[in-house]
Amino acid sequence: MRKYRILCVSDESVLYNYSPEVLKKKFKDVDFIMSAGDLNNHYLDYLVSILDKDLIYVNGNHVYGKEYDISFCKDIGGKVIRYKGLKIMGLDGSRVYSFKEHQYTERQMFFKILKNWKRLIFGELDIVLSHAPPRYIHDCEDRPHKGFKVFRRAIRVLKPKIWVHGHIHLSSPYQVQETVFEGTKIINAYGYKIIELEK
Repeated sequence: MRKYRILCVSDESVLYNYSPEVLKKKFKDVDFIMSAGDLNNHYLDYLVSILDKDLIYVNGNHVYGKEYDISFCKDIGGKVIRYKGLKIMGLDGSRVYSFKEHQYTERQMFFKILKNWKRLIFGELDIVLSHAPPRYIHDCEDRPHKGFKVFRRAIRVLKPKIWVHGHIHLSSPYQVQETVFEGTKIINAYGYKIIELEK
């Protein structure tokens, strides 16, 4: 059995608050980095450069610094990949509210998942990395920050071990950041979060 340590980041560039030396020491044992979106491409490049770790990501409903090339990172939005022995699905964006890029209706998100069906039904799904949360789990009631109902159905059917999302900003240490739903651990990666997974 292998134990993974993954640095997850989302929405706020809080790791700029640490010196490069502290970052290297603090995260020296992580296997890779995942970004759940709404972070500047310059920041993602900074993390990769300082920590010398691979980074996989999905875009949020905002893309900052998109003119800055981060092709050395892997965009998994709408895809299922196998990486370091893990099966990971990526789902970018949020609920539609202003009809800009990376905003989807429930139907559009359903078909984004469905197009990967053949890759999803064979073998267990380890991680889902999304920007938006599932509906009624960590989400809010304003239109941009409602989660997707289809994500709840996906959890019931696909049974991923871990679902990592961003999009929901935390203003208090008392806000819920981790929830177990149908056996899946759902984690809000706002700022940064270390997740551990055994396989």
